[in-house]
Amino acid sequence: MIWRRLFGYFPASLAGGLASFGAVYALTRLLSPADYGFYALALTTMGIVYTLSVTWAEAAAYRFAGAVLTPTARANHIRTVMALLAASAALAIALMSCAILITADPMFRMALTAAMSTMVLTPLVNAAQEMNRAQHRVSRYSTLRVIQDLGAFGLGAFLAWQTGLGAAAPFVGLASVLALLAVIEGSRLWRESHGGQFDPARVKPYLAYGVPVAVALTLNIALDAGDRFLIALFLGPEAVGIYAAGYGIADKTVGLLCIWAAAAGGPMMMAAWESDGPQAVREVSAQVARTLMLIAAPAATGLALVAGPLSDVMIGENMRAQAAQIIPWIALSGLINGFVLHYVSEAFQLSRRTGLRAGLMVIPAVANIGLNIVLLPWIGLMGAVYATLACYALALLLLALVGRKLAPLSWPSIDFLRIGGACAAMAIGVRLVPAIGGFGELVIKAAAGAVIYVLTAIAFDAAGARAATQHFVRRRAQRI
Repeated sequence: MIWRRLFGYFPASLAGGLASFGAVYALTRLLSPADYGFYALALTTMGIVYTLSVTWAEAAAYRFAGAVLTPTARANHIRTVMALLAASAALAIALMSCAILITADPMFRMALTAAMSTMVLTPLVNAAQEMNRAQHRVSRYSTLRVIQDLGAFGLGAFLAWQTGLGAAAPFVGLASVLALLAVIEGSRLWRESHGGQFDPARVKPYLAYGVPVAVALTLNIALDAGDRFLIALFLGPEAVGIYAAGYGIADKTVGLLCIWAAAAGGPMMMAAWESDGPQAVREVSAQVARTLMLIAAPAATGLALVAGPLSDVMIGENMRAQAAQIIPWIALSGLINGFVLHYVSEAFQLSRRTGLRAGLMVIPAVANIGLNIVLLPWIGLMGAVYATLACYALALLLLALVGRKLAPLSWPSIDFLRIGGACAAMAIGVRLVPAIGGFGELVIKAAAGAVIYVLTAIAFDAAGARAATQHFVRRRAQRI
């Protein structure tokens, strides 16, 4: 079941990966380190403001979509969510306006203004996509995600190349694509909610569930990217650009793979919880954990192994040397964060104890700020990297220990060890490949690592890889 869903979501994951890699490749060449730093700071500011003000309604749209059982209830759910999104978007725009007013640098101000324009459109598109995911509309979700990611990347890169928009160009490209998708999904939601109306009785449970989710995710963003403001304070915007370039390759790659696994596994866990209760989640969660590790662990390992040639190929010359030092550590922190966001957090969301999760996330977020204040002046940019890794590990430990009392999530240790063995075999094989530099080294090492990992994972039957392969071969043989 989970593999069928994974293949359905694969185009969306692939498009996200191509857009992320493409953005780093293009923007680190088209923008100066300082402008790329301003782009990263604007992106972080937008993420914090949007998550704090709007994401709660998107979370409620997803969580409560599975609980509506009649057409009337569904129509009321959609109309209620749309009204809440409009109010939340207005709050987000007001907060972004405040950020723009206190910003002194003209380029940073222009980037923030362009980022604010996306907030008019993003809530509707995201909420529609969350409902598509909750209702297992895999094909529609993937198609729209491909259009959004590749369209925004292509148009944003073109504007950065051909106009003087600088750090604002990617946001203008995103806003243009979102305008198209908002028309498509907005009209669909309006038709599907025909006869529905805003239901005040739904607001309180939606707030009670969604606001703690938004607070926890905001704290996660603060943990994930809030250090960029401290880097700008201590080291300057150029250092932010270098950090964001390395981070953008490593964290986004692993993160997108984790999102891919969660897109398939999350709705399965929610369906098991809603239909059969907490104990039914144990078996499903074991599948999700195995799949998450099977997909994300080799990506993190591979990024660490090819950090040098990958930086040479993907990152502009002014940033690549320091970015290469960051990539291995951020790849590992991305794997840990994948389990924080897309696995242990499910215990709190399924049990609707999202407020508890938000409270727990305060601890690593505050610790990250403290470590950055101490380490950045002492050891420079790597201080932010070490702080991020340590605080993600702390977050995983806290949420896992507390979450085990809320939902019986599985930790299939034998499969984790087998996957670790396959990653170790891949590392040994890649290390034996001579360093010839550039694109050639990257391709050879990536291909060798992928082949070794797949064969070893099948040999070890890591996460049921052998059984899945045999099933796939039988299905293909029957079709022939």
